[in-house]
Amino acid sequence: MPVPQAAALEPFVKGLMQQHGLQGQDAPALAAAIAETLAQALALFAAQVMVVPGIAMTPAASAAPGRLM
Repeated sequence: MPVPQAAALEPFVKGLMQQHGLQGQDAPALAAAIAETLAQALALFAAQVMVVPGIAMTPAASAAPGRLM
């Protein structure tokens, strides 16, 4: 499952920053850092969703409804 890269997210982040009045000499670097962090978070989330469809558990682990041993 492809996720957007930081370069694709950076214009979106810059637009949000301008919309909310965040500006200054370090604003472009902040937008790049936010975009990179968001891209990494999306990649990790997508990897976990593809690998872990559920929690593996044996029938013995659940003794009664709502009670885990």
